[in-house]
Amino acid sequence: MINKRIKNILCIDDLATNLFVLESVLQGTKEALYAVATAKSAHAGLDILLKQKIDLILLDVMMPDVDGFLCAKMIKSNKKTKDIPIIFVTANKDDKTIEKCYEVGGADYISKPYNNIELLNRVSFHLNLADKTRLIEKEKEFAQSLLDLQDNIIVVTDANQILHANKALLNFFHLDSLYEFQKNKGCIADLFVKEEPYYHIDLAENSLTWIDELANKATKEEVLVKIINDSKEYIFTLKIASFHEYYVLIFTDVTAISMRSLEYEHEANYDNLTQIYSRNMFHRLIEQKISNARVEKSSFVFIIFDIDFFKNVNDTYGHLIGDNVLVELSLVAKEHIRVNDIFARWGGEEFVLAFDVGMEKGLVIAESLRKHIEAKEFDTVKHITCSFGITEFTPTDTINTIIKRADEALYDAKATGRNKVCQSK
Repeated sequence: MINKRIKNILCIDDLATNLFVLESVLQGTKEALYAVATAKSAHAGLDILLKQKIDLILLDVMMPDVDGFLCAKMIKSNKKTKDIPIIFVTANKDDKTIEKCYEVGGADYISKPYNNIELLNRVSFHLNLADKTRLIEKEKEFAQSLLDLQDNIIVVTDANQILHANKALLNFFHLDSLYEFQKNKGCIADLFVKEEPYYHIDLAENSLTWIDELANKATKEEVLVKIINDSKEYIFTLKIASFHEYYVLIFTDVTAISMRSLEYEHEANYDNLTQIYSRNMFHRLIEQKISNARVEKSSFVFIIFDIDFFKNVNDTYGHLIGDNVLVELSLVAKEHIRVNDIFARWGGEEFVLAFDVGMEKGLVIAESLRKHIEAKEFDTVKHITCSFGITEFTPTDTINTIIKRADEALYDAKATGRNKVCQSK
């Protein structure tokens, strides 16, 4: 058996004299660095390789039955032996032979008759190189194992494709290998949904690649990306670090948190019953509209309207029917206003509207809406009417003065017969 505490070298040559010389040179070092095994044929050498640990092979090219080239191919095709460095020993120095040595997987070649010092240096070099390669591979395996322990998706990319990734990525996309991702998905950025407020590659400036744009953005603010997988939407926060020409991206799944946040935001901004803006949200929007109107020296109209005799509806049919009336009324109003118009429930049976038009046009809109409500046949209660108070923004207005004037106009509409539009005085 070969001593496994030192480097083990296998010499394969059909001539016993050649094997004797190689063994003498390798074992003649003062430090006794090498243990040597010998084989007189490719088959005998392969048998040793399968039974013993070998660190390096010295392989003769010209042998009967199976030559060195075919033997090397067999060695490189076996998972157990494919990483063992092979140095060819050959009497042929022509380019074709040398090219063939490298083509079949040889690490190096040395010509016969060889110089003993050169032989030992070549052997030492490739053994050291193999040790370093194994160390690098172990470090890669260690790094990969650390990555695979992470729940977050971690990828290394050159901006074109993913070069390395942890198991979290493969598990997310139900893949067995990174090659499947590279083949079927391509660049990770191509999967980012193009939707606000999420980052996607179309946001990159012309002078920057998407990865540079993303790196710049990530230093200033939290970056969110959306990816659709299995027909489901997933939201991730994205962190990025650069190493020379490579980038490490860390995806943290915040889908559940984002969904809850959106739900809370919706609850805060929208009326729970009618699903139109809440009073608080309307306050924020109208304050912004006032600010914009002052800067742009523009105007808008503000309307308050409510349902006439709504108490009778609740008293006659009950509050559930009353709630249905409020929902139906909201739908009627939404059908007859524009997307950018502001519409909110003010409270109870009262609603507010804001339009980017002057008083003349505002009166037309309000009157049209009043008629549509009057003509609408509601479930159970059949018909209702509404009264409207309307006012126009002036540069000295605050939200309180606008509301006060519109409220006074609504009071006039109620006091003078209801089911009408009155403008502020």
